[in-house]
Amino acid sequence: KLRNTDVYALQRLFSVFRNLVMGLSSLASGFFGVVGMGLFLLGVRVAYGVATGELDPTPIVKKNPLTGMVEKPADQVPN
Repeated sequence: KLRNTDVYALQRLFSVFRNLVMGLSSLASGFFGVVGMGLFLLGVRVAYGVATGELDPTPIVKKNPLTGMVEKPADQVPN
């Protein structure tokens, strides 16, 4: 094993590398934990909005009264 070396510079290098890996992994865990909590709370808020009628998950379909054809909503940009 290289970890059990008597060279002081390598001992310090291994220590810095270990601390770097642990620091970055804990930082990433915290970041993804906060993002996951935010997504969960957003889902709860949307579910509450749907349950109270504030948000309607069904799309609005408008038909032309003359042709009976479904029209595109005005807020959609054509591709």
